[in-house]
Amino acid sequence: MPLGIGGEAGVKALTYYFENLINDVESGVRKPAAVILEAVQGEGGVNPAPVEWLQRIRKVTEEHGILLIVDEVQAGFARTGKFFAFEHAGIQPDIIVMSKAVGGGLPLAVLGIKKQFDAWEPGHHTGTFRGNQLAMATGLTTLRHLRDNKIADKVAAQGEWLKGKLAELQKRYPVIGHVRGLGLMIGIEIVKPNEAQDHMGCYPADGELSALLQKKCFEAGLILERGGRHGCVLRLLPSLLISDAELDVFLDKFEQALLAAGVKPV
Repeated sequence: MPLGIGGEAGVKALTYYFENLINDVESGVRKPAAVILEAVQGEGGVNPAPVEWLQRIRKVTEEHGILLIVDEVQAGFARTGKFFAFEHAGIQPDIIVMSKAVGGGLPLAVLGIKKQFDAWEPGHHTGTFRGNQLAMATGLTTLRHLRDNKIADKVAAQGEWLKGKLAELQKRYPVIGHVRGLGLMIGIEIVKPNEAQDHMGCYPADGELSALLQKKCFEAGLILERGGRHGCVLRLLPSLLISDAELDVFLDKFEQALLAAGVKPV
């Protein structure tokens, strides 16, 4: 959390800072045209934004006539157990940026905007490969499949179960400093549990061990991404169609990777 403050105090401090910054004519900062955010930070280490913070930012932007743009490129389309990640906070942005999953494996990006902001002036809005018909048809089919098969509900249930199992693993392997995320967008933070905690109660990040674990996971047949501070967060982003049995296989192989990396259980 910025400003070195976490929890509810951090939420209040950040919102207070932002609002005072745009209200103070001597702050040296012009009122922004828009605020762009991720409801779940992806590359930053799978950090779900606090619900209260999202709600307050939405309130402040509405009061000041500032557009709220939510980047749902990674978290959208049932990935977090809701169709869009911002739905966990019950807010409605003005603009939604979408890509990745919406294409069903094909390159496709979509910009969703409220009708009152659909005021493009005449001009040339072009792109070499824009409007690809196969990608459009695939995207539409993907959306229908997600909706008709209630994939978000499945993902929400699997995500809660998986986080519970990872929390059990965390008790046996203290190098797992934190398990967090929503749905099937989960981060496993790898730390140095034998070193001193900081003032926030966090152990130092262990990016070196995280990289080794990623390698051992790959050797075991698992593909995990890394992100977060010093690259210490292993990011789980499985197919939304993954079965419960396959999640069990993942857990077994992940523990094998821990052991292969020289991590000993307690």
